[in-house]
Amino acid sequence: MKKDWAIWLWCALLFLAGVTWGSIRLKTDFYTVSNVHDLFEILSSGATVIAVILAAFSINAWRSQIKAESDHELARKLAVSVLKHKESIQAAYTDMQFCVNNCIVGFEGLPPDLLRTITDSCIVRMDKAMNERAELLTLLLEARALWGERLSNSLGEFVSTCENFYGAVRLFSVAIGPERTFEQQDAYKRRIIELGEEYSAAGWEEGKILSKASQLSQFAHDYIQSKLLK
Repeated sequence: MKKDWAIWLWCALLFLAGVTWGSIRLKTDFYTVSNVHDLFEILSSGATVIAVILAAFSINAWRSQIKAESDHELARKLAVSVLKHKESIQAAYTDMQFCVNNCIVGFEGLPPDLLRTITDSCIVRMDKAMNERAELLTLLLEARALWGERLSNSLGEFVSTCENFYGAVRLFSVAIGPERTFEQQDAYKRRIIELGEEYSAAGWEEGKILSKASQLSQFAHDYIQSKLLK
C-alpha cells in the first residue's frame, strides 16, 4: 500500500510539473547559445545534474547493500544460535530424565556425594544453556525490530523447552539435600515424576528429542534460510 501511494504521489507531481512548464512561454531565443562559453556552462550544469542523479542512485544501492549485509549477518548468527539451542534441549532432556528415573526407582540408596556430583554437572550444563538461551533471545529481539514478530513468535515453545526441562533438575537438586525431611523429599519426587509424564505426553520422548525440536523450529529454519539466500 505504501508503494502504491508513493507511485500516485509521483504521478501527481509529474502532472503538476508538466502543467507548470507548459504554462511558461519561453522566448524564441531561449535555446540559442550565444557563445562557446555559455555552451560549456550549459554542459557543466547538465553534468552536475547527472552527477547528482547518479549519486542518488548510488546512495540507494549502498543502503540496499548495507541492509542486505546486515540481514545476512543477523540470519547467520540466528542459524548458529538456534542449532546450539537445539543441542542444549537434547542435553537438558537427558539431565531431566536422569532426575525422573532416580525419583522413580528411589535415590536413597545411592552415595550422596556421587549423586551431588552428577547433579552439579547438570547444573553447570544448565547455566551454559541459559546463557545460550539469553543470546538467542537477544538476537530474536533484534530480528523482531528489523523483520517483525513472525520469527520470534514461532520460537516461543522452542525457546522455553530447555528451561522447562531444567526446572526438574532444580527441584531434584533441592530434593537430594540432606536438610530435607522425608515428606519434603517425597513431595519433590512426585512433582518431578509428574513433570516427566507431562513432557512425555507432549511428545518429548527418548530418541525423538531432536526431531521434536526441529519440528518446533522448522518455520524459523526456513525463514532464516530465506534471509541467508538473499
